[in-house]
This record gives sequence, structure tokens and C-alpha cells, in this order.
Amino acid sequence: MTVGEREKQLKRKLFLLVPAAFLALVLGILIYRLIPTKKHMDPAAFFGSGEGSCAIVADGVLSETRGLVRDGALYLDSASVSALITPAVFYDAAEEKLIVTTAREKTVYAADGAAGGEVIFENGAAYIRSDVLTEKADVLIRREEAPDRAVAVTEFTPVRMTFAKDAPVRLRAGIKSPIVADVPEGTAVRVTDRLPDGSDAETKVRGWTHVVTEDGFFGYVKDDCLTDPRTEEIAEKKQAAAYTRTRLEVPVNLIFHQTDSAASNAALSESLQGVDGPNVIAPTWFYLEDTEGGVRSLADEDYVRTAHEAGLSVFAVLNDFDGNIASAGETAEALGTDSRRSRIVRAVTDDTVSCGADGLVIDIELVRKEAAPDFLELIREFSVEMRNAGKTLAVCDYVPAFTGYLNRAEQARVADYVIVMCYDEHTAGSDEAGPVASLPFVEKGLRDTIAVVGEEGTIAAIPFFSRLWETKQGEKPSSRAYGMRTAREKAEELGLQVSYDEAAAQNYAEGRSGDADYAIWLEDAVSVEEKMKVVEASGCAGVAAWKLGLETSDIWGVMSKHLPS
Repeated sequence: MTVGEREKQLKRKLFLLVPAAFLALVLGILIYRLIPTKKHMDPAAFFGSGEGSCAIVADGVLSETRGLVRDGALYLDSASVSALITPAVFYDAAEEKLIVTTAREKTVYAADGAAGGEVIFENGAAYIRSDVLTEKADVLIRREEAPDRAVAVTEFTPVRMTFAKDAPVRLRAGIKSPIVADVPEGTAVRVTDRLPDGSDAETKVRGWTHVVTEDGFFGYVKDDCLTDPRTEEIAEKKQAAAYTRTRLEVPVNLIFHQTDSAASNAALSESLQGVDGPNVIAPTWFYLEDTEGGVRSLADEDYVRTAHEAGLSVFAVLNDFDGNIASAGETAEALGTDSRRSRIVRAVTDDTVSCGADGLVIDIELVRKEAAPDFLELIREFSVEMRNAGKTLAVCDYVPAFTGYLNRAEQARVADYVIVMCYDEHTAGSDEAGPVASLPFVEKGLRDTIAVVGEEGTIAAIPFFSRLWETKQGEKPSSRAYGMRTAREKAEELGLQVSYDEAAAQNYAEGRSGDADYAIWLEDAVSVEEKMKVVEASGCAGVAAWKLGLETSDIWGVMSKHLPS
């Protein structure tokens, strides 16, 4: 064979070899992808490990922080407990106190006091013993070993499914993900991404189901390995003291009464002339006076007697904007320690009970995100006092779009009502003129609150005031708030032209006077009726209005006509 012939033969072989090699590579990749890995993940790597410490798993979520193991007992760190189990366990870092609130009591463990082994303070953190936690909160905690871990369950009627065959639970959704546990046929597990009717939750990964085993392992299983979706109550459930409700048996029709003196209280009968429909009056009696938890009180037994004679329940109001406190920073300071919060709670509770008021409204509005935990702890502590006294507790919030960080679910858990203030869409500080409470703004605020709080605990608050906007060339708009009658009079004095704003669902007046342009979205019987139709349709617990004295007489019939049934 000549050299040329050998070269041709070699080229033919190479020509056949390259495709064959490529095909073998492709087949190898396909086979690799189709063969599940049998690699198991070390439990110590899955849960983490460390001498004297334990992992914390709550409803299939592994905490980023770890608990302690001391003298054979498990201690859970307060950060994990608050975030994953119950916010009723609150660590006051400023005073090194762990505070636990239940429906009926508040327990304080201090770092410098005798905690009796129930709480450990270490390295700037607080840890509560697992059995103490189960006594005070609706949680079941199992201890598992190798490695040490606390497996907490707070959902006692979960969706469960049964393994139809032996199958692995994988760390992630995919056959190449390592195995965290092998589960035998017939084992029932909790699933987190299936609904009781067997349909998929939005979080579900196609072809895979997220499961949680009783010993705390969690991960993904192929859909065809599971069967029989259902809800199933956990037999070992331990019920803590119930959060009973003190609510009106009829829809709430509340009117706020801004009182600032004994004279305001004494004039109640006069202020109620012509008022027909409300069943609750809420006088602003308690004011935060200083950052040490001082409170000024206008609580008045005669006022309560007069209101009761008029057929009105009295819900006293605590606020942080009518007293000497006037900034979010000051409010944060006043609520920032257990000592200060306790001073506020004690003073307000004592006067609310002694004057015979029927309830309390917490209207603390200057709460920034970083102060929200202290604010929520204040609500929990007031909840204990009001429940024990047989009083109603309500909390005022701006719409969720403005204050989504205020944890309305926690408010709803401990308070009787959450009042969503469906106003201040535009305020004195707004960069542009606009309505105080357009109908879409009210609809969304109410809808978003009900989605978290529920219809039975939500009260919609609407305004009896409007803002008259003045804009001069080259300047930012400024405004002043007026009651219904005065707002209409101001519009007429300025010669403004009134039309109907379909988008806002209210009368709107605008025009020019002197060197300024004016605009006002009028709150009147027309706008209130549209808002009340929304309130009625929502099925919520009722309505509140800010404030007595700003209304016109035609308002009361409109509100009563459209109260939720």
C-alpha cells in the first residue's frame, strides 16, 4: 500500500471515528442526566452542627441562627422564635430582657434576675427553653439527635400526603440534587406547595413536591411518589390560652372626637347635637408626652356617662401626635424599652378602666420600620391588659402600601380590630395636589388590609376633611385642611368651578384667584356614599370617620344606609 493510499485510509477512519466519538459523548451526557444521583448529604452538613448547639427547624424552614444545648435541654434563640414560631417572644436588647406575652399575661425574664433555667442570656442574645416555649405558645417541639435539632410545628392542620413507594427526598428539585433522606412507602409527610384539594400552590416546582418529614428533613420528592393529598390535624397539638375577642355584635360606626382639654370633654352633649348613626365615639384622651413613656390623660368618667346615655360606646384613643411627641425619632425612643412601654401601658390601662371606657384605640402613627417591633410589642402588652379587663382593643394603621412593615397579621392575632386609615393619600407635604382619599385609594387600602386581617377584624376609616391646594408659579403646591362645610364655602369664595372627577369618585373644584391656582377634591355626601358602598360591599366590620365636627348633617344617613350587614 502506497503512502497515499495509507493516508486516504486513515482519513476515512478519522471521518468515521469523529462522529462515533461525538455520538458516544452525547449518549454519555444523556445517560448521565437521566440517571439519578445516589449521593447522600451528611445530616451534619444539612442541619449544621456544633458542640453545645442545636439546629432549629420550624415548619420546614431552617433557621440561620442556632440554639443551645445545656444540661440536656434545648434552648431556642429568641430571634429564631420570633421570626419562625411566634412573635410573642420578644427580646428587649436595650434592657436585656426576654418578654413573653400570652393572651392573659406578660412574663419578663431579665439578664440580671433569676430566670430559673427557663431562659439563658449569652453573647448578647436570649434563649428560651423549649418546654417553656411550648407552655406559652401554640407550638409543638420535637427533639431530634445526630445532629441535635429542635423541630417545631406551628401549623396544626397542614396538608399531608403519603409516600406511594420508597423514595428519596432531595435537597433541590432535580434528580442530580443530593439525597437528604430516604423515606419508605406508607410514610405520611407534610407538603408545603400543594392545596388540600390536590391542586398546586403558586410556589410549586413542576414535577416535584416540597415535603417536610417529622424528624425535620425537608426537600423535594417527585410528584408520582406521593398520593392522597388531605388536611390532617396533628394529634399532639397543645392549645395555649385562647385569644378571645371583645367585639361589637353589630357593625361598627365609629366617630373620632379630637379632644384636647377638659372643656372639650364637658362640651360632649353639645358636640353630639344632630349626630345620628354612630355607635362608638373615640375621644383622643391619651397623648405621649415625652420619650420616657410619660402620658398625658384627659380620661373623664362624666364623658363616658354622657356618651353611654346617648347610646354610644367609648373607645379612648392613645396617639403620638397631639402631645409633646412630634417626630418618629421621639416615638421610637418612647417605645424603645420595656420600662418605657410598661409605663405607657400601665398609665393608659388604669385610666381607661377607672373612667369606665369600653375600649382603647392605639393611634400611634409616627412609627418607622426600625421601630415596628417595639410598636408591635406595645400592642401585645395592651392586648393582655384590655382582654383581662374585658375591653375592646383596636389599632389604627395607614394603608398597607404606606406601612407594609407593621405586620398586620400579628396585630390581628392579638387585637380585636385593625382600623385602616383610608386617607392621607395626599398630605400637606405632598409634592403635587391631589385628593385626600380617592375611591381607588380607599378600595385598595381596604382590600389589602382584609387580605391579611380578615373581614371580621377590619374597620375602614374615611375622612370628613378635604385639602384646598394653592399653587403659585414656580412654587411647590401648599394646602390647608378644611371640614366639609368650610371647604365648600372656600371653593365658592374663590369662584372655583365644580365638576365631578370620575376617577376619584368625588366632586372637584378648580380655578384661579389672584396670582394662584386653586384645586380641591371635596369630601361630601357624594364622595362619602361612594366610599360607603365600597365598605358595605367588602363585608368588613364597619367604618370609622375622622373627625366629629367636620361633617355636614347629610352624612349620617348616608353612612348608616351603607353599613356592612
